[in-house]
Amino acid sequence: MIKRKKGAVSGDWALARSILYRRSIAMGRRLVLICLVGRLTLMTLSVSCLSVGVDASDLFTIRSISVDSEADDANTARKLALADGQERALKMLLKKLTLDADHDRLPVVEGSQLGDFVQGFEIANEQRSERRYLADVTVRFEPYAVRALLWTAGIPFAESVSAPIVVLPVFQSDGVTKLWDDPNPWRDAWRRFELQEGLVDLVVPIGELVDLAAINSGQALNGNRPALRDFAAGHGADEALVTVAKLEFDANGVPIVDVTMQRYGSVVGPLRVERFTGGSEEGIGALLSASVSKMAARIEYDWKLENLLAFDEKEDMIIIIPIKSLQHWLRLRSGLGKLAVIRETKLLSLSRNEALMRVFYLGSVDRLVSVLAQRGLDLLVSDGRWTLVEQGSLDSEDSDQRRAGIDNLIEAGATEQVVEELPALESEKVMSPPTTSVSPAPLNDLLVE
Repeated sequence: MIKRKKGAVSGDWALARSILYRRSIAMGRRLVLICLVGRLTLMTLSVSCLSVGVDASDLFTIRSISVDSEADDANTARKLALADGQERALKMLLKKLTLDADHDRLPVVEGSQLGDFVQGFEIANEQRSERRYLADVTVRFEPYAVRALLWTAGIPFAESVSAPIVVLPVFQSDGVTKLWDDPNPWRDAWRRFELQEGLVDLVVPIGELVDLAAINSGQALNGNRPALRDFAAGHGADEALVTVAKLEFDANGVPIVDVTMQRYGSVVGPLRVERFTGGSEEGIGALLSASVSKMAARIEYDWKLENLLAFDEKEDMIIIIPIKSLQHWLRLRSGLGKLAVIRETKLLSLSRNEALMRVFYLGSVDRLVSVLAQRGLDLLVSDGRWTLVEQGSLDSEDSDQRRAGIDNLIEAGATEQVVEELPALESEKVMSPPTTSVSPAPLNDLLVE
């Protein structure tokens, strides 16, 4: 038995206490780290639940850019190829978000400046030799930086993706009309175009048995609205686009395609009619593909024009937001801040059941309603009051007491904050100019070997 004098500690006992102390500190730090990671994960999941349509990270991604560079060695060729691919991808993204009329004045970003805009990239089909490098590059861009770039240049842009539109390509040639029957080169041309990226989500069915049973060429040509509505709904779309291509040849054997196009949704869109003439050496497939590109470009242009974010059109409104919990409120608030159409939000009051917020937005109310609907939110108006709810979760039980408090606040023209603003979230960076990126603080102080 080891005897110790009172107040004295042997070397072994001191070492044991030191080890136990360090282990307890390490365990405590690990628990803190686990809690932090858990909270960040829950916040990420909560925010992701709001996005219903195309996510911003997907909208600001350009895929499969082919690069090919040569240099004195493979590593230098790789650096040149990746820089070229990122520069070309950014140009493609800027053109994707803006009107053709503004493409000549788009800002140019080159060299080291690209790092402020690139969020990440992926490489596929990589091939290299001693002096050459080839690959397909997918580039993800930082949404806030791209928005700020266009905003600073004074160029209006659109970043709202349309709801899916299902395309019914009807082909007519030599007195024969085809929709699902093969061969249908008009449908093939639309299928090839479907792979391109844009703001209008065009869905081209492949012609399965369920498609044949749902609608035929006669119903499509006659604009049978019940059949078109049911067919669109079966493909997860709200609208159907009937596009008819009639192929003929002139006296010299030159192919001519007369194209008609009409959209059927809640309302019937205008009828578009275009004629496309092929070249003497141009094949039918090339002519039809060019026709599809031009007709789809017209649809894309119309959509962009309706959804442009023009920074000289600023409006505001007071919105009632029913909430279920603090997490629910944070999720909604974060999601609103990530929309470029919303420039600023001010919290007027916050209770356990609802929030009252003044929202400053760009453009018209219809545009705001449309953008929110794409994110799974309904902006509803009743008796002059605007209410924002998640789709399918509207609660009709509004107490008179809660409404009375809101009425008094609105009638008083409340513009000042009634409660202290919650801590700023990431969403509030929406239109800030790109700044030097700051790396997150190291976690070394939280980790113990």
